[in-house]
Amino acid sequence: MLVFMNVSFAQHRFHAANLLFEPRANYGFLIAHHVEMEIYNSHFPAFEFSVAQATYGKRQWESLYQFPVLGVTYYNAWLGNSQDLGQAHAIFPFISFPFYKDNKKELNFRLGAGMAYLTKKFDRLTNYKYNAIGSHLNAAVNLMLEYRWKPSPHIQLSAGVQLMHFSNGSTKTPNFGLNIPALSAGAAFRINKENDYILRSIRPDLTMYEFDGQDFIEFKLGTTFAYKESGDTDGEKFAIYSGFFSAMKSLDYKHKLGLCFDLSWDGSDALMVARTNTEPYKSRELTKPGISAAYELVLARTSFAFNLGFYMGGKDKSEGMSYYKFGIHYLLHKNLFANLTLKTHFARADFVGIGLGYRFKQGYYLK
Repeated sequence: MLVFMNVSFAQHRFHAANLLFEPRANYGFLIAHHVEMEIYNSHFPAFEFSVAQATYGKRQWESLYQFPVLGVTYYNAWLGNSQDLGQAHAIFPFISFPFYKDNKKELNFRLGAGMAYLTKKFDRLTNYKYNAIGSHLNAAVNLMLEYRWKPSPHIQLSAGVQLMHFSNGSTKTPNFGLNIPALSAGAAFRINKENDYILRSIRPDLTMYEFDGQDFIEFKLGTTFAYKESGDTDGEKFAIYSGFFSAMKSLDYKHKLGLCFDLSWDGSDALMVARTNTEPYKSRELTKPGISAAYELVLARTSFAFNLGFYMGGKDKSEGMSYYKFGIHYLLHKNLFANLTLKTHFARADFVGIGLGYRFKQGYYLK
């Protein structure tokens, strides 16, 4: 027992940081998703540098997701050949999930979100043609599908396709946003030898033969607050209040599926309604109830929420009847969580908001 304890202690003590350093080159273009963007059609390169840590099972969720890679990336690009666009500088943390993984190759999906600084923005006097972005500071979202090959224990080569998105969530208009698809290639270098994987088994709440036929549904009650600017009001800001109530069923330790009821009030909707409605109405008619299909991907205390919904009422119909929500929920305590939520209508961001929520479980018995 003493020898075994000493060996275990030595293995834990000499676990390396498992760091990867990766430069990457991209070559892509701006998607002209609005007519005003077509004048900026061009192809251009972009460059990244990432510092990442390959997980090896130190925490329970790492082995559930086949040991993903966590890291942070710096991104830089000259946005085409027009002087109106300038440069993009972004820093975003990311997580790279393996779809397939062995000793020599991997197929991964990378999801990153952070902040960006764009050197040029819309200006009604000096840059009036550039209707895509109204602020220097923006959110940056990165999606990438990559194939990774490991010719040696200290080198990894990769190639893939990615999408880079910049937007300020309508906090400053105009806000068409920038979408940049690109081909990507990189080389990652490892200083230390890769740590051996720690394989952990899931410990059930009940031991064998003790299943009592009970299952659970998780309920979440949350709020979100945001503000945005309407391009018709010369910089006036409008508050947005939103709430949701969801019922989620765990499919396994990673996935949840359910339904969500949404209720939102947007102060800028009165402007949209005034364009087509001359009759008086009550302010509560601006409240928009909606129902959405909900999915959550769970990583320990953090979960990624995705919703596709449809409005069931509300005076403003200018945005259509469907909406999308993308959120990050983080457990601050056992049942109290914070949320960061992006709401969109098709390809246009409506708002980015923050809020708090509470979750609880209700048990039921299977027949």
